[in-house]
Amino acid sequence: MGRTASNWTVIWIVGAALLSDMLLTGSAVAKSSAASIEQMIREFSEDQQTLEDRFRIRLDDTAYEKRRQLYTNWLQKLTSVDFGKLDRSEQLDYQLFKTKLEYLLAKSGLQNSEEQKAAQAYLPFAGQLVAFLRNRENVEPIKAVVIAEQLNSLASQVEKRAGEPKIASELTTEQKLTALRSVELIKSLRASLVEADNFYQGYDPDYSWWCKKPVERLKQAIDRYGKHLQERIVGVPETDVETIIGLPIGAEGIALELKHEWIAHSPEELIQLAEKEMAWCENEMKLASQELNCGDDWRQALEVVKGNHVEPGDQPAMIRKLAEEAIEYVRTKELLTVPEMAARGWRMTMMSPDRQRVNPYFLGGESIIVSFPTDTMTHDEKIMSLRSNNEHFARATVHHELIPGHHMQFYSLSRNRPYRRIFATPFWMEGWALHWEMLLWDLDFARGPEDKVGMLFWRKHRCARIIFSLNYHLGKMTPAECVEYLIENVGHERSAAAAEVRRSIMGNYGPMYQAAYMLGGKQIRKMHAELVGSGKMSHREFHDAILKEHSIPIEPLRNFMSGVELKADAVPQWRFGD
Repeated sequence: MGRTASNWTVIWIVGAALLSDMLLTGSAVAKSSAASIEQMIREFSEDQQTLEDRFRIRLDDTAYEKRRQLYTNWLQKLTSVDFGKLDRSEQLDYQLFKTKLEYLLAKSGLQNSEEQKAAQAYLPFAGQLVAFLRNRENVEPIKAVVIAEQLNSLASQVEKRAGEPKIASELTTEQKLTALRSVELIKSLRASLVEADNFYQGYDPDYSWWCKKPVERLKQAIDRYGKHLQERIVGVPETDVETIIGLPIGAEGIALELKHEWIAHSPEELIQLAEKEMAWCENEMKLASQELNCGDDWRQALEVVKGNHVEPGDQPAMIRKLAEEAIEYVRTKELLTVPEMAARGWRMTMMSPDRQRVNPYFLGGESIIVSFPTDTMTHDEKIMSLRSNNEHFARATVHHELIPGHHMQFYSLSRNRPYRRIFATPFWMEGWALHWEMLLWDLDFARGPEDKVGMLFWRKHRCARIIFSLNYHLGKMTPAECVEYLIENVGHERSAAAAEVRRSIMGNYGPMYQAAYMLGGKQIRKMHAELVGSGKMSHREFHDAILKEHSIPIEPLRNFMSGVELKADAVPQWRFGD
C-alpha cells in the first residue's frame, strides 16, 4: 500500500527536525573517530576552494572577511574536539590542521594589510573599481548609464595618475617595492575588469550601448598607468627580461613561515647552520680536487668536471641510464620499496630554451624535464648549458628528480592519505630528495672524484640557497649580490646563477622554498640517525614509513614516528640543527 500525503508530511517534519538537531549540535562533524578529523579536513578543503572560486576580486574587503571567518570558524570547530580521545594518527591530523588554520588566518591578515598599503599609496581609485567588480560577482542589477559615468570617471583618475612625473631614482627601496606590489594588484584588477565587461557586453543592450567606450578608455588608462608604475617608479620596464626583482617578506613574514613549517630555529641560526655545512662541503671539495691532481683548487676541479658532458642529442640516453642505475641501487641495497609501477611509470620531456632561463638544470617529479642546449640558443648559451648539465652533475641529481626522489614521492602521495594535501610542504618534498643525496654520499655512491665534485657542487648549492634566500628576504642581500654569491661560492656559470636567483625570487615559489631543500634534508637526516642509526628501524622501514604519511612538516612527522607524546597545543621546539 502506498503512503498518504499526510504520512509523507509527518516523515518530512521528523526528518527535518533531526537534521536541524544534527546541525545545531555539530554531531555530524564532532565525532572522535578517524573519519571525523579526516572529514573535517576534507570539508575545509572544499570550503576553501569554494571561497577561492566565488570571491575572486583582489582588495575586496568582503572576500577577506569571508576567508577570515572561514578560518576562525573551523579553528573553533577543531578545538572543540576532545584531543585526548583521538587515536595517534588523528592527533597528528589535529596538530597539522590547527597549524594550517592558524597560519592561514595570520597570513591573510598580513597579506591584506600589505595590499591595502600598496593600494592606498598608488591605487587610490581601486575602491571604486572593486565596488563595480564586486557587484558583477554578486550579479547585482545595474543601471548602465550610471555605470558608464562611474567607469569614465575612473578612467580620468587613472589617466591623471599615469601623468605624474615620479621616477625611480628619487624613491626609496620601500617605495619601489610598494609600487611593485601595486603593479601586481592593478594587473589582477584589470583581468577582473575584462571578465566583468565580457559578462555584460552583448548580453545587456543598455550596458553595450553606454559602457563600451568608457570601458575601453579605462582599460587603456590602466595599461598606461601599469607601465608608468613599472618604468617610472619600480624602475624596471616590462621589456627588461634580465633584471631580477621581487618582494622580500621581511623578518615578520619569515617568522610566520618558520612557525608554519614547525621550525624552532631563527633565520640567523639557519644561516649559521648553512655556513657550517658549506664549510664541510668546501673541505670535502678540496679532498676531491686533490684526487683530480688540482691541489686545493676546487674551481679547477669544477672546470674538469664541467667539461665531461655528452654530445648534443645524447643527453636523454644518458639520463635514462642514470635513472635505471639509481633504481637498481636502492633496490639492491634494500633502502626503499620501489613497486614496479613506480619504477616504470616515469617519462621524459625536454625543457624549452625560454624555460631554461629560469631552470638551467633539469626538473623532475612525475616526469623528468631535461635541460640541454638547442639550436636556437646563442653560442655562449649553448656552451654554458653543456657545462651546467655535465654527466657528473646529472648523476648527482637524476635520482633526486626520479627514484628514490620526487617521482617516488608523487607515486606515493596519491596512494597514502591524499586528504593531507593541504599540508604539503617543500621541507618534506625537497628535504626527502636532499636526504637521499646525503645518504648516497654516505653509502659511497660516487664512482670517483669527478662524481664527488658533482655531488658536492649540488650540496654547496643547497647551502647557498639557504644563505642567499633568507638574507634576501631579510633585506640583507640584493638580487645582484645573490647572483655573485652563487658564482663565487658554488661555481655556477653566470647565466645559471642568474636563472637560479630569478627562479627563487620571480618563479612563484614560496619564500622558504629554496631554503627548504637543505633544511628539510637535515631534518630527515637527523630523524634517520635517531631511528635507523639506533637500530630501531631498517633503511627500508624508515623510508617507507615517511612516504605513508604524505607531505607534512618534518617535526610533527618525527614526533609521530618516534613515539613522542602528541599534544593539542604543541609548538615547534625540535633543535635539529644543534
